[in-house]
Amino acid sequence: MYLLEVDSTPDYLVGQQVISEVSEVQVSLLTGGVSNRVILVEFEDAQRPNWVIKQARDRLAVEQEWLCSVERVLREMDMLQICNQLIGTSSALAGQRRAVVPEILFEDRENYVYAMTAADSDSRVWKQDLLAGHVDRQVAECCGWLLGVLHSQSWGADSVRQRIASTEFFDDLRLDPYYRQVARVHSELEDPVAKLLQSNLENRHCLVHGDFSPKNILVNDRAVVLLDFEVGHYGDPAFDLGFFLTHLHIKTLISGNRFDDYAALIDGFWGAYKTQMMTVLDTSEMLALECRACLNLGGCLLARVDGKSPVEYLTDASQQELVRRVGWQALTENKNSLAVVRESMLAELSPEN
Repeated sequence: MYLLEVDSTPDYLVGQQVISEVSEVQVSLLTGGVSNRVILVEFEDAQRPNWVIKQARDRLAVEQEWLCSVERVLREMDMLQICNQLIGTSSALAGQRRAVVPEILFEDRENYVYAMTAADSDSRVWKQDLLAGHVDRQVAECCGWLLGVLHSQSWGADSVRQRIASTEFFDDLRLDPYYRQVARVHSELEDPVAKLLQSNLENRHCLVHGDFSPKNILVNDRAVVLLDFEVGHYGDPAFDLGFFLTHLHIKTLISGNRFDDYAALIDGFWGAYKTQMMTVLDTSEMLALECRACLNLGGCLLARVDGKSPVEYLTDASQQELVRRVGWQALTENKNSLAVVRESMLAELSPEN
């Protein structure tokens, strides 16, 4: 496998007949990912849109050893193609912003490389906006709409299931370092974690992104762009919900006097998501999905404190313990709705505690 670096990328593109001369492009390294080399390619020809080139690496850039097959990038290529097709069958979200996923422009499956459309230069990582205190409910609603479309439009779709059936990368990069690691750290949670793992195995209904998170969402005034599809699979949508809502719940818990502002993001996301899902689910199915989402929320909250990939901004011990308690309750006390989880958050933040 040819390992792509910034300095070698222009020659690589010449060899792949993408450009004729190395002088046709400017290349720079994009930061933020832990599992891939991600490179921005800017063309001298202003008529050519910029590319982002991605190549998978087998060792993730985290403190604890964490390995995963580079073949996961092949799954990401398949996921991007499927997601573009699914979104194409739905009407655009009403309002100021569009919710989109990148398009694939180039594939080199032999070297586990592909290129996709680059986001606009004024795009920001939504995670950074949230950490800086910029709360925009419309972004959360766009995220809810987008995830709801991906889940609902692939619900029960055998053609999608056949193409992304394997859960190997999801297990390597999510279930083991998140859920099983929690059980390794807290032996008393072995049974609840085992039930959560079994639930994810038994409820495989639709396409699951597997990394639906504010760090993988780019925003500007015109669009919300979803990235990083390499752990996508056909599985339980409750994982995507728990994984994403974990980030919003943590930020709500540590927001101080802005609790209501951040909690409104949860409500905006959930309302838009539920509207889409109710086009394919009945009320009892939606309630069951919400219940499983709360269990995954509990597992993910614990994992972001005690798993292999803890939240880097959660450095205060008291905040870690707060997140741990809320996650523990959601995983073990059968909190069957987001409203009940909200009540537990408010109880933990009460002056009496």
